[in-house]
Amino acid sequence: MKNFNWEKYSKPVILAAFIVILSILRPKAFLSLDNFSNVLWSVSVIGIMVSGTIFVFLIGGIDLSIASLCAFTATVVVSVTHALGDTPGAVAAGVVAALAVGALAGVVHGVIITTFHIPAFLVTFASQSVFLGLAMIMTNNKIVSCTVPAFTAIGSMKILGFPLPVYFMIIIALISWYMLRKTVFGRYIYAVGGNATASEISGINVRLCSIMCYVLSGLTTALGGIVLASMTQQASSSTGAGYTNDVITAGVIGGVSLLGGVGTVPGAIFGAVLMGLLNNGLNLMSVPSTHAGLVKGLVIVVAVAFDALQHADQSRKKVKKVVKKADKAA
Repeated sequence: MKNFNWEKYSKPVILAAFIVILSILRPKAFLSLDNFSNVLWSVSVIGIMVSGTIFVFLIGGIDLSIASLCAFTATVVVSVTHALGDTPGAVAAGVVAALAVGALAGVVHGVIITTFHIPAFLVTFASQSVFLGLAMIMTNNKIVSCTVPAFTAIGSMKILGFPLPVYFMIIIALISWYMLRKTVFGRYIYAVGGNATASEISGINVRLCSIMCYVLSGLTTALGGIVLASMTQQASSSTGAGYTNDVITAGVIGGVSLLGGVGTVPGAIFGAVLMGLLNNGLNLMSVPSTHAGLVKGLVIVVAVAFDALQHADQSRKKVKKVVKKADKAA
């Protein structure tokens, strides 16, 4: 087992362990296509959002406006759909409008942060109040329902037993993975997150990279808002409440460093799926809501600690290799 690459396979092992445990405890309820479909459906919005927000994390930034932007874009798609006559064309226009709003929000975040050198924490903390206020104004602080078939199909239509949001999550995750692992832009992102000053000296346009990261975060948050509104068939200022914490938690569980430069899309999706399995397991075992928070918190701490230990072990091995080389050279 000494040669086993724990850093590479620790996440699949943890997922497999969760699946085995839940299969033993609740075999009939857990081991079914419908249940797996429901688990993936329940985490699809988080998976979509974290696939874009990871770009911000990797440059050492953060986006605290996720939940409120989700609510705002949800109200945009529903409002535009109603305003244009509740037709399939109106739904398409609403989706485009919501995505445009998300992208614009990302541009504003990126420009303010990079131009005035204001910490991302403060900028996105302030903008969350702005987006929340706009959502309240658009809905008159009420719940606005939308049952247009073309709209509800986005969040409920199934293909081969799985809802469309699951496919959206997979597609967005694959696009993000490709951008980060197979393109020059992706290499720039990791470089900026590792050392922004050195990256700028080496010729990387740090400002443009940062703005693009916030645009990608805004786009995926908007898509998450659209999907969530379709799932619930409504929009309000409370749509997406709590999703900021969920997205950040999924990233951290998946090994994404909030300091920048470390993390992968598969890892972030692993974090989202692990959260889904945990929630599903607690529900299947009828754990009271008063205890669920405690159990989830403990499991998350253990998962993060385990991942941290793996990274620490790898760091120690790298240091030993450097020391050995230095000793041989001496």
